[in-house]
Amino acid sequence: MKVIADENLLEPIIDYLKSLDYDVLSIRATGLSGISDDEVYQKACQEARLIVTMDKDFTRLFRFPPEKCGGIIVVKIYKRTIEETLSIFKKFYETVQEKDMAGNLVIITQDGVRIRRTVDS
Repeated sequence: MKVIADENLLEPIIDYLKSLDYDVLSIRATGLSGISDDEVYQKACQEARLIVTMDKDFTRLFRFPPEKCGGIIVVKIYKRTIEETLSIFKKFYETVQEKDMAGNLVIITQDGVRIRRTVDS
């Protein structure tokens, strides 16, 4: 799976995605820090990558339609330690199938997963 990791995504989550043998493009690691949300989205669309971010702005479906890129995962786990955040992310991420992510908006919270389907799966 091709993923673009937004610059606000915790490094342990990026490492976890890489451990799954995903092709992860990290905004921070590639020296693209500071680019706008629109630029992140455009890059994801150009390369058909799934956006993984902690930026709730990406839940705006009209501004960032997930069906135009590889889909969007918004991690809304706040006020937790890095270890707790990673643990919660892994627990719920593992319940989501690739077909549920592709072209859809997936929101992962401390309470579970919500999928806003924008494409038929």
